[in-house]
Amino acid sequence: MVAEEVTNRAVSFESYRQRITNFSNEFDLGLFFYILKRSMPVVVLVLLLAGASAALYLRYTVPVFESKAVLQLGETNTAKQVLLMSSYGEEQNMSVDLIFMRSRLFLGMALDRLPLQLSYFNRGQILTEEYYKYSFFRLEDLVLTDSAVMDVPIYLDFTLPGKAEVSYTANGRPYKNTVQRGSIITMPHFTGRLVVHEHPILSDPDAQSTFYLKINSRDKLLDKYASQVWINSQDFATKSIDIVCRDSNPWVARDLAQALAQTYIDYDLHRQSSSAANVIEFIRTQKDTAYRELRDSEYTMQNLQGENRVADMEALTPLLLERSERYEDELVRLTLDVELLKGLERATDRPNGEINAHDLLPLLLGTKYESTLSIPLRTLQERLEEREVVRVDATAQHPALVAADDRVAVQKRVLMETLRRLRESAEKQRADLTVQLRELDARFLKLPEKEIEFARVERVFTINQKFYNLLLEKEVEYRISKAGFVPQNRILQDASFSKSPVSPNKEVVVGSYLLAGVILCLLILLVRYILHDNLTSLNDVAKLSHASIGILGMIPKYKYDIPVSELLIDKNPKSLIAEAFRTVRTNMQFVDNTPGPKVVAITSTISGEGKTFVAMNLAGIISFSGKRVIILDLDMRKPKIHLGFDVDNERGMSTILIGKDDIDSCIRHSNLEGLDYITAGPIPPNPSELIISPRMLEVLGTLKQRYDMVLLDNPPVGLVTDGIPMIQLADYPIYIFRSDYSKKHFVQNVDRLINENSIKRLSCVLNGVDVDRNKYGYNYGYGYGYGYGYGYGSGYAGGYYEDKPSRPKRGLFGGLFGKS
Repeated sequence: MVAEEVTNRAVSFESYRQRITNFSNEFDLGLFFYILKRSMPVVVLVLLLAGASAALYLRYTVPVFESKAVLQLGETNTAKQVLLMSSYGEEQNMSVDLIFMRSRLFLGMALDRLPLQLSYFNRGQILTEEYYKYSFFRLEDLVLTDSAVMDVPIYLDFTLPGKAEVSYTANGRPYKNTVQRGSIITMPHFTGRLVVHEHPILSDPDAQSTFYLKINSRDKLLDKYASQVWINSQDFATKSIDIVCRDSNPWVARDLAQALAQTYIDYDLHRQSSSAANVIEFIRTQKDTAYRELRDSEYTMQNLQGENRVADMEALTPLLLERSERYEDELVRLTLDVELLKGLERATDRPNGEINAHDLLPLLLGTKYESTLSIPLRTLQERLEEREVVRVDATAQHPALVAADDRVAVQKRVLMETLRRLRESAEKQRADLTVQLRELDARFLKLPEKEIEFARVERVFTINQKFYNLLLEKEVEYRISKAGFVPQNRILQDASFSKSPVSPNKEVVVGSYLLAGVILCLLILLVRYILHDNLTSLNDVAKLSHASIGILGMIPKYKYDIPVSELLIDKNPKSLIAEAFRTVRTNMQFVDNTPGPKVVAITSTISGEGKTFVAMNLAGIISFSGKRVIILDLDMRKPKIHLGFDVDNERGMSTILIGKDDIDSCIRHSNLEGLDYITAGPIPPNPSELIISPRMLEVLGTLKQRYDMVLLDNPPVGLVTDGIPMIQLADYPIYIFRSDYSKKHFVQNVDRLINENSIKRLSCVLNGVDVDRNKYGYNYGYGYGYGYGYGYGSGYAGGYYEDKPSRPKRGLFGGLFGKS
């Protein structure tokens, strides 16, 4: 039994390696479909498990909803087109705006618009639902006295009618209090009024829910939503920006996306308006100063004219006055430049948080320093904005903030040095011009003293008047520019409420799980295909033996399970099995067609391949032809003939060979005319010696005189060598293979018998063939040396008989990786 089990389970490693190597070249589609048919319960189970897994994943995974808003950036200034002047504000830069909108600073500005200081939750057995603004219980008039309770679940129990139990854990210590609904809650860390509205879940006795709220900290909110917000450029040409927000609550996703879009519009409008107001305020301050100086010089000139009656200097000295006016105009311009540069120096030499380049840029419009200073000022403002973005997320000692401060300091030094050099140059030009005016005044000394004094007063008045008029003109221009500025930032698509979650995606999840199930099924089928090392067709026998083994035929599977081998051909003589045995009987004539009694020896490699079944039914089909046939059971270790004919085994071949019984007393008659048999008898301790004894040859000689065909049921030669002598003596040595049971390397046993024992007439029969496999295109045609060929149709189907008691059917899991 141990040898049988080892032989039955042994699989050649070289055979598996060869199958894997030649897998692509030898892929048998028919065999694959047959394995698929045999593995269909496993396939169905895997697919059902995949579908159930997908359903469980969809059922117990928190859904995530997505909301999207589309923002378009833009601005127009009609005053710039009417007055042909530059805009007072900075030019819009989409890349800079995107960086700002992705910052935590901007996200915090948007979160401040939403009611997220408190979050309300309902935790069920599996999932947790956030109520957001639509909670039936709310904590109002919150006063936080200790931040230790922030981001900590505060549980609410509404079991008691009209009351609520408040409990939480802070700093490792539990706190609990029971209050009336709608009353003030006073806890060590906070106070507030708990408002509870009627809700069906409160009156549901089967509801298994846990209600709690959280007092959210700003940092936790920023950390949470920073990973749930995506801001990307949709199109740089149209300046369109996509704002996408995801959250487990669709209302939060929608409100946050809309708040982000609206926050940018409001921020940009406030930024531009603040810049315009600062410019106009600067001009107003300078205008007031110039007005006072102009008024003082006007009063002085009027007093001088009234007291001294000075004549018109233009009529006396037109040439000098023309030149003086030219110098005075240049002196006014230089004075404005010096004052402007000084003002820029003072505004630049401030702490980083007080510098705003947007307020300085408008002062340069229309001056000769606009092209020189606008670039450094814009660069300084960019460095300041970069520092501000870093400062929001970093401490004062953070390397990123220190580096940002260094870049700002370097840019300030560059700008201050530029302003200093420009101011010194303007002051030098003004000093030179003053010298020239003094020289011109010296020439006026020849004029009457009163007229000279009047001319000086009039010159001061003219200077003040021109300066004042210039400021008035600039003020009007910037007020018109402010009125003409219209922000064109607009929301092209409002954030919508999403009814379907983007995650988990039902179609994707179901498809993925089913695809994984299909892949797993294919892997199982491929593994079973690769591990399939059984003979399945006569074509396998012919290919493995290189057509050196004669083939008598194949026996199809029987429809029903039978406990032991038995005669079937007499029950339905026209069945496919009966026709198969007739074909074997006919093909035996091509092996030996000489007249006289013949001996047929049947064997196999191991037990269970159906040699006894073939022996009984082949003997029966031969007896149908009118010949007298007797079956001898020589498998004395595991006799079965008596089981097939349902008789006792008290005497038989073992008692005949030891001389205890004679032949006539052991011959038994079957229900078929002309078919007799001798059972194996009691199991002897030395079956091999009995079979090769001279008494065995005497028994064969005696039986050949009485019968036309003596059929020997020999032991399996793959396990013992008892049957080899009888096979050598036989006229028709027949070797039995069983489809889907016999291993492919069993064919080597036949080659060894032929070569080592000179059994040239040895032929084979393939038993238990599943003809249904023809439906899948599997080829059962073959050829062999005798030149005879045939094939069976595929109209017959059914289960296979068992040569030994039926084994219990394996379940789905038992057949998962079982061999076919």
